[in-house]
Amino acid sequence: MKKILFELVDEVTDEKSFLHFMNELRKDRINHKEEWENESIEAFLEAANEWGLTSIDGLPYYNKPDNPWKRCAQILYMGKIYE
Repeated sequence: MKKILFELVDEVTDEKSFLHFMNELRKDRINHKEEWENESIEAFLEAANEWGLTSIDGLPYYNKPDNPWKRCAQILYMGKIYE
């Protein structure tokens, strides 16, 4: 069974798994463009950056991971859905 993109974020532990996640994120954009809130690269990066800044110290329902690879994957994932 193929894992959903959100599940892959939690599996990121190192550079190799991060690169795997990035490739799956790319494929998700190609195959499910209509599910993305941010259509341009500029909007995607802005949303990712904004969420990263907002969550830099954690949030009420979000505990920032210690692993920097996982944190980067989370920031990129949020670029897809954060408005």
